[in-house]
Amino acid sequence: MKEKINLVFLAPGNSVHSYRWIKYFSKKYKITWIYTGKLNDKIKNIKYVNLSNNLILPFLPFLPLFFLFKIIQLKPNIIHIHSISKNLFIGILAVLFFKKKVILNPWGSDFFYPNYLVRILQKFIKNNFIFTDSFQIKNRLKKNNKVFKINFGVDLNYFNLKKKKIFINPSKIIFCPRGYDKIYNQFLIIKFLKKNFKKLKKFIFIFSGNINFSEYNKLKKYVDENKLNQNVKLLGNLNKKTYKQYLLQSDLVISASKSDAGLSSTIAEAMSSKCLVLCTNNRDNPHWINDCTSGFLFKNNNLTNFESKFFKIFKLPNKKLNLVRSLARETQINNNDLNKEMQKAATIYNKISSFYY
Repeated sequence: MKEKINLVFLAPGNSVHSYRWIKYFSKKYKITWIYTGKLNDKIKNIKYVNLSNNLILPFLPFLPLFFLFKIIQLKPNIIHIHSISKNLFIGILAVLFFKKKVILNPWGSDFFYPNYLVRILQKFIKNNFIFTDSFQIKNRLKKNNKVFKINFGVDLNYFNLKKKKIFINPSKIIFCPRGYDKIYNQFLIIKFLKKNFKKLKKFIFIFSGNINFSEYNKLKKYVDENKLNQNVKLLGNLNKKTYKQYLLQSDLVISASKSDAGLSSTIAEAMSSKCLVLCTNNRDNPHWINDCTSGFLFKNNNLTNFESKFFKIFKLPNKKLNLVRSLARETQINNNDLNKEMQKAATIYNKISSFYY
């Protein structure tokens, strides 16, 4: 009997993308997840190595050596790194010492907002195996014939909300689930609410996701000072069931992010759920959202344009909105099926593993 591929992931512990990807392969392969930060949830039948462990942190200068020792000990067929900038020095070591067995998944900030060290690393990775969900990143690396366009995918069965509302709510629910990093630009949405408060008294804006406390505290202070508490909920990470419930209740899902690489998982899941989505027109979003057809786009970081699009949506007839919802789901069915995307990855894993071992 052929042995299972031994696959090591180096990925942030709180990444929704990484969690979904690793969970999919947890029954197929022998997997170790080496992570930093906090895990949002655990997956059965895989091993974990926490690089943020209190026992390891006192030896932080030796962390790269610990990583090398761990890799040698685990003897993986493939090392798959999610995000370069969040695993910078360890990523460099992996590329230098285990080049042939490394697959890199650069995220948007790795290419579009890189720091000096990440720019140096970009020169190392040009001939590595690379998975990306971004058309723009793939085009930047078009000279490398080992770059594969693989989307993170969406679970079309789970995110298939046949009934959009399960109870009558007198308020309009606006769901903003991107989290609290500065790049997600939640302030634009809050400022829009303050500016148009008289028109939006019956609107509830619900924010959720990973918390960067510096940004979260600024938002909370602004909400408190401007007495917007009745119309704003600032939540943290939601469990899968609660998150789905908010999608079910939402009248509109918003992403004001200043930069994305591919389509964000939250917007993909909203579209699959037949939600109306309003997103910035940056990077790959126009590839996924045909403005006013399968969703709505506004100019990046432009409050005036955001305001115009927001109110336009709520003036459209239900017949038009239902058509937009249907086309949003159709886009995900045709282009972002989790099973199909992960099968692409599996094919490449198998080829790399059989070629080098």
